[in-house]
Amino acid sequence: MSGEAASKARVKLLAVRRACLLLSALLVVLALAGRWAQVDRVPHAPPAEVHASAAAEAEPRQASTSAPSGSEPTPAPRLARAALTCTSPMEHTELWGDVVAPGTGPGAVVAPTAGECCEACARTRGCNAWVSCSDERACGRQCWLKWQLDPTKIVTHAASPGTPWTSGVHAKDFADSSNPYEPGEAEAITLKTAEGKLRIRLHPEWSLGSVVYARRVARHDLCTARCHFYRAEPNFLLQGALHAVIPANNDTTRRGLAVAMERGDVAWAGGFAGPDFFITHVRVGGFGASHTVWGSLDGAESLAVLDRLVALPASAGPHGGMRMLGKPVPFDAVIE
Repeated sequence: MSGEAASKARVKLLAVRRACLLLSALLVVLALAGRWAQVDRVPHAPPAEVHASAAAEAEPRQASTSAPSGSEPTPAPRLARAALTCTSPMEHTELWGDVVAPGTGPGAVVAPTAGECCEACARTRGCNAWVSCSDERACGRQCWLKWQLDPTKIVTHAASPGTPWTSGVHAKDFADSSNPYEPGEAEAITLKTAEGKLRIRLHPEWSLGSVVYARRVARHDLCTARCHFYRAEPNFLLQGALHAVIPANNDTTRRGLAVAMERGDVAWAGGFAGPDFFITHVRVGGFGASHTVWGSLDGAESLAVLDRLVALPASAGPHGGMRMLGKPVPFDAVIE
């Protein structure tokens, strides 16, 4: 082989080696990129929808959460049902949710450890998410019991090494999409309280959607721990919430300005569609145009119970605010 031919052969060999080295490097980069992409798909926090209640005159009392205002829920992939239990909590994670029982103040949950908080949620009607303080210096010993629209699609407020909360969920007390919860045709539902029974005659001709919701809740025992009365205004109204594990109805049928609410009439509060509602203690004019009325107390016994509930100890807020019961009165919604 001539010197020129040998030189050309060496150049070709070097070119082939360089191409092989470049190809090997490219394969390594692609492999690492694939692994990084897999890591990015792993959720840093579990997550998904937030459920909130509205407020207004004949005003629903908003359920606060332990999350500060201005924050946004963090979405994440759907989890397997019952994926988390009291033996597998999410550390350094704070969940969103409607408050079923608070961690501070009146009625605070006494559960000093995450395990006890989890167990308290498991035995509390309407609780499917819990949040426990795991750093006493940061937040004391708190346990918040909450409700999420679907605990298999968790809604997370915060998840990081600096988050001083431990949380978990229970796959219970939420709407089962495979179950339509047939409402039936009951003419009335009964709210059973410690003070007696309130029998509410339903009026589908006034608001069919509202009546269907009330029938479903009562027929299938769907009330949560937040089915209670919390506001009492003598000579005005008794107010509470019909919180269930299914979403409230979306019917806001108004009957017009000329229609007054008679003593014992039942309507959704604040002009919304529930689940907060009120029962008029006396005749109230004009509410037919601003509130969805869907029932009325049936019989003298129910009206007498209304009088007793309105007279329970309560106190007004600053500047003559709403008169809130010193202790909420829970009830069960049933069909008798």
